[in-house]
Amino acid sequence: MLVSTLTLSAPAAHAAAADTAVTTYRNDNARDGQYSTETQLTQSNVNSTQFGKRVQYPADGQVYAQPLYLPNVTIGGSVHDVVYAATENDTVYAFDADATSAGAPLWKTSLLPSGATAVSNTVTGCGDLQPIIGITGTPAIDSSTNTMYVVSYDSEGGNEVYRLHALDVTTGQDKVPPIVIQATIPGTGAGSVNGMISFDPKTERQRVGLVLANGKVYLAFSSFCDIGNYHGWILAYSNSGTALSLANAYTDTTNGSQGGIWGGDGALVADSTGANLYYISGNGTFDANTGGQDMGDSFVRLNGSLQRQDYFTPFNEQCLSNADLDLGAGGPLLIQGSNALIGGGKEGRIYVVGTTNMGGYTADSALTCGGTEENRTDVDKIQQELAPGTVGAIFSVPAFWNGNGQQDVYITSENGSTSEFSWSGGKLSTTPTSKTTANGGDPVVSSNGTAAGTGIVWNLDSGAVLHAYDPTNLTHEFYDSQQNAARDGVSGYVKFSSVVVTNGEVIAGLSSSVAIFGLLGTSPPPPPPPGGFQVNSGGPAVGTWSADEDVTGGTAVTTTKTVDLTGVTNPAPEAVYQSNHFGNFTYSFGGLTAGSSQTIRLHFAETYWTAVGSRIFNVSINGAQVLTNFDIVSAAGAANKAVIEQFTANADSGGRVTIQFATVKDNAQVNGIEVLPSSSPPPPPPPPPASVLINSGGPAVGSWSADADSVGGTAVTTTKTVDLTGVTSPAPEAVYQSNRFGNFTYTISGYTAGQSKTIRLHFAETYWTAVGSRIFNVLINGTKVLTNFDIVSAAGAANKAVIEQFTANADSSGKFTIQFVTVKDNAQVNGIEID
Repeated sequence: MLVSTLTLSAPAAHAAAADTAVTTYRNDNARDGQYSTETQLTQSNVNSTQFGKRVQYPADGQVYAQPLYLPNVTIGGSVHDVVYAATENDTVYAFDADATSAGAPLWKTSLLPSGATAVSNTVTGCGDLQPIIGITGTPAIDSSTNTMYVVSYDSEGGNEVYRLHALDVTTGQDKVPPIVIQATIPGTGAGSVNGMISFDPKTERQRVGLVLANGKVYLAFSSFCDIGNYHGWILAYSNSGTALSLANAYTDTTNGSQGGIWGGDGALVADSTGANLYYISGNGTFDANTGGQDMGDSFVRLNGSLQRQDYFTPFNEQCLSNADLDLGAGGPLLIQGSNALIGGGKEGRIYVVGTTNMGGYTADSALTCGGTEENRTDVDKIQQELAPGTVGAIFSVPAFWNGNGQQDVYITSENGSTSEFSWSGGKLSTTPTSKTTANGGDPVVSSNGTAAGTGIVWNLDSGAVLHAYDPTNLTHEFYDSQQNAARDGVSGYVKFSSVVVTNGEVIAGLSSSVAIFGLLGTSPPPPPPPGGFQVNSGGPAVGTWSADEDVTGGTAVTTTKTVDLTGVTNPAPEAVYQSNHFGNFTYSFGGLTAGSSQTIRLHFAETYWTAVGSRIFNVSINGAQVLTNFDIVSAAGAANKAVIEQFTANADSGGRVTIQFATVKDNAQVNGIEVLPSSSPPPPPPPPPASVLINSGGPAVGSWSADADSVGGTAVTTTKTVDLTGVTSPAPEAVYQSNRFGNFTYTISGYTAGQSKTIRLHFAETYWTAVGSRIFNVLINGTKVLTNFDIVSAAGAANKAVIEQFTANADSSGKFTIQFVTVKDNAQVNGIEID
């Protein structure tokens, strides 16, 4: 085996979170195609302006196996986010996922022994085969041991040989000696000798992806275009740490023939416990209904020792086999929460099969192959069956999505459209709810959990065009790689290609390359501000608190309600509690030192509901749940009252703190977030200047600052002349030529609690001319100081300045909160002075 290694010192474009790892086909053993921790790609930024091809690495053969991905891997002394790709030339590559130009691989390993070659396709008329056949099934990575399991196939002196390798993901070298794949079990089926069937690498084809479960790695086999005495084999191997060994062997046509496990080059399915494995077989002998062991054209459940536990076989199995309509042309999808398998084959009939009672076989005595009786959907005893031709022939694996308050399944037809089916109550909609116009492929779905605006269906179609669709309406396309073909176009589509979506990147295997798409012009996250992050969730910048940022999902909202800050240690400015982010959403703060201890302070105030139990949600920090069934009103003791929940957590290996808010009832909510170095106390607000002069609704004018510290209302300016005569110490005329109107609040902080100040409110009515046209109230720290105030009446005329002056004390948090409440038309102020 030849290994070449290159040490690169360039840092990753962005440190990736641990949950971005993709270690198996379609991201999990359920094969549901859900990439539900994608925080960077959203419906708003996946477009041809912001998203496109970032790099395309050359490879020495067709990349039929789905690429895999690991974040933060140390290779040659440097840390990289790594894409692993395997070719039909028996080569495995490790590429830097975040590079923007195709440099040399991080390492490259040939699995061909000395003198061996990849197997050449000598079969004519078999469009299923590649010119060179080596690694086809998607490898599987055990991230706990940094081991990649991969099956190679080569020719050695005219003999075909399969080997199982256990590669070190940091070097590409075998961690233990590879093992030649061979097995013999009792059976009288095709090719048997003296009552034994032996695995024949000349007739068996390893296509489907590997599975790690029960501490074993499982491999499955089909054939080369139904040629020779083949069977559907599944083999399980164990790794002792020093050697690989065969643990279990199974064929699904022990006493018959065929029954290949094709699965659209998908993979065996395992449930979350690993106790059950599932597959769908192709054409072959079937006699399980009479006590036999042969399982052609069937859904099958095995235990971890590869003993059959249950099955479902369609009533027209013999018709399918006669017509070469393999049920197992496509692979199964497991919806674990529903205990259901979904799949179909060349007939275009879709089956929903329960995993605990699969349905067995039900004969139909009236069946005539090719007759109308064969179209029945009420014979089989399964959860649901849609009619043949509901979609075209299926050579793919369905995808599942849970988001936007709904669940959907996506199924792609061979050289046909991808169809969306709704999923509810354990059943699919009987017809598609939407369809694409693109042809072929294997769909997957990315999202940030169930957060609105983040779901995207991805598909690399048979024309090598990458598509991104709205998961609720597949006729709505966000992006395709032909929109800017000069930059994003790729060629060399390989059958059954399933893209990977993780850490802001979409990774596709092609005929002689691996293409990586992502957001364009991305760069490493900036270091945190001195002292840490302070974010006003859902609102604008307030003092040292930044405007809402670093968030995916959810919705922002503001209020003018007064919030009680008493009894809270180091509260945020009141304006922070008067805005919030709600829904299902995630904040991610990067640029931190990996493993550094951080104090996380979450600020809440319930300004919508008034009763306990109205809003309930969970909060997780870096995957660990820190608040369960949290209720703001209950925690604070009242509505409109601040409460802070504080935690200590370490930045993850990528230097990131990720905070996820998940709704239980109504909507999750947060008002402000602080991520501070644990050794540093929360920074105090900066002291205000000796005098505060705010030009409400307008820009800076002399010593008067531009409009600031307000929530709500609208700014407006005028060119009308304003009369300042008779006013003591007026503001500049320009101050009276702008105003903020509506219902709004100014909050000026940084004073000593109880500190006495003079507050001067500047007004001029430049819109109305008559008394009684504009009437409003003004409150300072909750005390009404102006009631039914009318500017024209107080000034004596329109377009004339008037000042109202008060003395007030800063509240217990050292703030002055000035609230303007409309009675008629709109409340208004032109300038605010605190001295």
